Amino acid sequence: MGIFSSSNDNHFLGIDIGNSSLKMVELLKKGKKISLSNYGFSENIEGADFTYSDDVAFLAKSIVKLKNDLGIKTTRANASLPSWSVFSSVINLYNFDKKKINEQIVEEAKKVIPLPLEEMVLDWKVIPNKKNNKNNVKVFLTGSPKKLIKKYIDVFKEAKITLANLETETFSLIRSLLGNDSSTVMIVEMGENSTDFSIVKESIPFLNRSINVSGRTISEGIGAKMGINLEQSEQFKFDLGISNENKKAEIPKFIVDAVSPIVNEIKYMVDLYYNGNNDSIEKIVLSGGGCLLYNFAEHLESVLNMKVIIGNPWFKVSHPLELEPVLYETGPKLSAAIGLALRGADKN
Repeated sequence: MGIFSSSNDNHFLGIDIGNSSLKMVELLKKGKKISLSNYGFSENIEGADFTYSDDVAFLAKSIVKLKNDLGIKTTRANASLPSWSVFSSVINLYNFDKKKINEQIVEEAKKVIPLPLEEMVLDWKVIPNKKNNKNNVKVFLTGSPKKLIKKYIDVFKEAKITLANLETETFSLIRSLLGNDSSTVMIVEMGENSTDFSIVKESIPFLNRSINVSGRTISEGIGAKMGINLEQSEQFKFDLGISNENKKAEIPKFIVDAVSPIVNEIKYMVDLYYNGNNDSIEKIVLSGGGCLLYNFAEHLESVLNMKVIIGNPWFKVSHPLELEPVLYETGPKLSAAIGLALRGADKN
């Protein structure tokens, strides 16, 4: 849905590619103010298999169609790589030698990346050391498949859009949901095909996991229980999630059962983090289209005894007050696209 006219000057476009969905957010920067210029999404695209298919032309055509439907003129964009496709790890470099950092990182990468390094593009970021221990350095390492990166480059070339940056989806979420928050937080992203978990400290994802339980599988479980089809169960779930009524009511048992794998994974991640770290997780931030599930945040707070909030990816973005209700509903599913657009706006 386009809401304003668009031009290229000072506009920054983020494109989040799902398996059968596309999300776009365009931001406008004037001085230090960042404003919402345009946004929209297309879900359950017929014939789409963007994640696994090598059909570059179909994905490019789908991107162009949504972009044109929204009236977006910007021809430069940031896009994200799905979290599950990128290997990431915090590695320790002992006896650190700045002149040999490339060699040291490659050697450590061989230990944590289960694919041949010649098939990967490595990237890394040195984590600031508050103890000023120059001999032992922590590095955040990512490895992305060259084949996947080439696919994205070809897609955007076909779509005649300049691909400014590719980044792991987790970093897009950190930017839109956490900003400069340096505390330790868990992000739970309930996507269309999976739920991704990241424990983030000082804007670095120290621990990442993913399970094949998603908003869609929860909807399928609801549909099976209630005897309704997928489209009806999606609408039922959405209506319950945004309703202002019965906010104190307990979450229905069949929904509790459907989300139990997510609860168990959070518990596992928390225990895993606490076994190797001294600090505590301050809160859990929910994102993704499935997080508005009826009383889900309240349910998690109760069973986990932790603070749980639905993330607000618009907190850095100026927007008309009359759009607040619809932006609340759409924000969680647009978090990655917002973060991608913010990458461009923050650096200019």
